Amino acid sequence: MSYATMRDGAPLHYLSFGRGPRTCVLLHGFAMNAAMWVPFAAPLAHRARFVIPDLRGFGRSHRLPLNRHSILDQHADDLHDLLQALDLDQVHLGGLSMGACTALQYHRQYGFDRIRAYLHMDQGPCVLNGPDWQLGFLGDRQEAQLAAWTEVVAELEAYRGTPYAKLPRHLRKGMWTWLDQFIAYAFHHRGLRAVGGLSRYEMLIRRVAPTANWPIYLDCLRSYLEDDYDWRTSLLQMKTPMTLLIGLQSRMYPAEGQMCIAEYVPHARIVPIDGCGHVIPFEAPRVFVRELGKFLAPVAALPRMRRGRMVAGGHSPA
Repeated sequence: MSYATMRDGAPLHYLSFGRGPRTCVLLHGFAMNAAMWVPFAAPLAHRARFVIPDLRGFGRSHRLPLNRHSILDQHADDLHDLLQALDLDQVHLGGLSMGACTALQYHRQYGFDRIRAYLHMDQGPCVLNGPDWQLGFLGDRQEAQLAAWTEVVAELEAYRGTPYAKLPRHLRKGMWTWLDQFIAYAFHHRGLRAVGGLSRYEMLIRRVAPTANWPIYLDCLRSYLEDDYDWRTSLLQMKTPMTLLIGLQSRMYPAEGQMCIAEYVPHARIVPIDGCGHVIPFEAPRVFVRELGKFLAPVAALPRMRRGRMVAGGHSPA
């Protein structure tokens, strides 16, 4: 197992495998971990070296404490420290959902001088809805759903210092019900949504979402509710080649809102994927591996593209 030391001395776990002239860093989403990328990256391990961290609070980095109020500030700092610790430059960076948020926060705070190309997966340019934006997290369901989740968080917050095993049973159930609902929003295919049903079996769901540092899940939701995760202004400064993978049936972030990123990054290459929800690698694995392979091609060989229309089987000009 490999670890990199962060600025606060915390050992951040990461996977490293593959060979080739390029390095690709992949960032996972909420309630996921580095291992989720292995089946999709392994077929391309002859093309690139993959460096895949467990973001702080997840996977083998689950027990690491937060040192920033904003979890995405923390993850952006850790990404910066990881690139420095491993002396990585000219990196192909990809992020899904929370991983994409981390990449955008890293871009806003540190710039993309170390990034050669960026793969952005099913994440809108602004999380919370407001007077000038109604295409954020969960779209028109945001207000009602976040209000319900906020009640669960408020109850659990009073037990923050309590070991998970000593939490009242109804609060443990409430936390897993929240995760079940989140997973249901993540998938388009009904069969995959059933994964959320694992929350009925506490011993099983805890293998997916460990509980030694259970407040990390509260910190994630609180941060999304309170912190400034609107990247529309900083995206205007995006000069790095950028590819957008968009699940056209995403229930997590409306595809229409994701398409708006092209208004801020006109050179972005857009890949809408029909029949696919939020968690693109799992719902469209063949398309994802193919697009990851294209993403890893030498950047100089990629054509300059304007916003266009694409389906899973190919391209068509606007």
